[in-house]
Amino acid sequence: MKANSNVSRRSVVAGLAAVPVAAALPGPAGAANIAGFPPEPWFAATTGDLRVDMKAAGDANKVLALIWEQHGCHYCEEMHNVALKMPELIALGKKRFHVLQMDLWGERQFIDFGGEKVSESKLARDMGVRGTPSTVFYDETGDLVFRMPGYASPEIFFLVYQYVDEEGYQEASLQDWAKLKYGAK
Repeated sequence: MKANSNVSRRSVVAGLAAVPVAAALPGPAGAANIAGFPPEPWFAATTGDLRVDMKAAGDANKVLALIWEQHGCHYCEEMHNVALKMPELIALGKKRFHVLQMDLWGERQFIDFGGEKVSESKLARDMGVRGTPSTVFYDETGDLVFRMPGYASPEIFFLVYQYVDEEGYQEASLQDWAKLKYGAK
């Protein structure tokens, strides 16, 4: 959800438990703690230039994934404590994904895929990220290939990572691909 004012942001955050955790995010010089959540050990550090991050992902034969979070997000906490602790997801994540942790309201400066310098929060708006957690996956050209809005069970997180890794989006929707792959109804 895009927050156009502090009131709308407060209304979204009001129902969520605030869980501030002191941690530093690897990233551009002077980067502040993002959203109160430490990065997972298998996440990559951003250079602050998404073009460089994209190249690093490509050079490692990995998919670039941006996980958007915000301070006080109960589901972001749940994602870190549950879904991102799934051993199969960690193994796939380490092997095939270049994951960057992003702050929906952050003021770190980034260079976007087009070479423009923007704040992290503007980058989120430009990418159409409205709520957290949101994970967006990009191919080697910087084109969006899949967007996972919100929190889901660890099994769904893993399914989404498989779908993107196997380029299932080239064949079918996630639901149809899962039916084909696993024979689910």
